[in-house]
Amino acid sequence: MGQLCCFPFSRDEEKISKKPIGIRDLINEALRRERMGLKSKVKQIKELLLKPETQAKIRKELFEGRSINSSNQGNDVDVSATLT
Repeated sequence: MGQLCCFPFSRDEEKISKKPIGIRDLINEALRRERMGLKSKVKQIKELLLKPETQAKIRKELFEGRSINSSNQGNDVDVSATLT
């Protein structure tokens, strides 16, 4: 196990932690973290959409949706609502 010490921060971190933090700084940091998280999610979605398996599933669902809509044109059922 590591050695126990009463100083949990290194000297650089200590300097940063003693800096007065204003509300605006806290808000900006929270917004920056939120943006980073959202950018990461967008990147993951883009990567998922570029996969051939995903593109094939999308094409299949779109094609099946068109065939269902064309076969049920005489019915009063709203098929587009059931596909979403």
